[in-house]
Amino acid sequence: MKTGRASNTAQAAAAIRAYDNLSNQPPLFHDAYAIKMTSPAWRFVLSNKVLMRLLKTQPVRRAWDLLVTQVALRSAYSEDWLYEALNRGVKQYVMIGAGLDSFALRAAAQYPDVKIYEVDHPDTQALKISVLSEHGKIPENVEFVPINFEQEKLSEALKKSSYDANQIAYFSWLGTTHYLKPETTLSTLKDLASCATTNSEVVFDYSVPYQHLQGIERLGTMFLSQVTHLLNEPIMGFFNTQQLHDLMWNLGYLVLEDLSGTDITERYLVGSKKGMQHTDAAHLIRLQII
Repeated sequence: MKTGRASNTAQAAAAIRAYDNLSNQPPLFHDAYAIKMTSPAWRFVLSNKVLMRLLKTQPVRRAWDLLVTQVALRSAYSEDWLYEALNRGVKQYVMIGAGLDSFALRAAAQYPDVKIYEVDHPDTQALKISVLSEHGKIPENVEFVPINFEQEKLSEALKKSSYDANQIAYFSWLGTTHYLKPETTLSTLKDLASCATTNSEVVFDYSVPYQHLQGIERLGTMFLSQVTHLLNEPIMGFFNTQQLHDLMWNLGYLVLEDLSGTDITERYLVGSKKGMQHTDAAHLIRLQII
């Protein structure tokens, strides 16, 4: 993203979550505040009946549904495991690349004894704080931690906050690694392992090389890459699954789970009347620090 403005992809992701909640009943990921997190331009798109009908025509709908399931279900997956962690007593939740996620509005107040750290680029964070403030008081247990991932280490940013490296934490890192160089992602994970205690968990999503895809999935990924390039946030972070697992072990992580698009579809969408499925272009992975 460019310095001086909020992330375009963060705003797009908020709009996609809003679309899910407006168009799918029940939504794939319940987020009543998603529409409030979007920009005026995206709210115009979402309220335009002609554009909404266009998104529901083939073949546009096929490609659009794949994008919606990817964005909605990565949040659903991460929060499934977040609540599992909170229920067993974890008191720190670190959202790396928090974007315009609405957890601070949706649920933070329900967990007053859990410290929630939103780590993100200061420009995106400024927009986030402004939007949150428009819709109520920001809960006292939410702390904003600014960072430029290309220039600063996660551990350095967290040291400037009240984060306690000696306490178990749950980390989510969604919709970000796709736009980072692989070496930046790996160096961030290495750094994270150095500032988080044993048994802390990390959930993130990652892109697989488009050469591994077939048909519309391959064409869709190539098209999405072009779109994000035009938004000045090109997709560049691709990982081969087995190689990534080997790298995680070397960095001090145990891979608890790695879900392919087919796995995600089977977990969340089997039996759905919508007939939707998750893209094969992205995986969800859950790690534990050992």
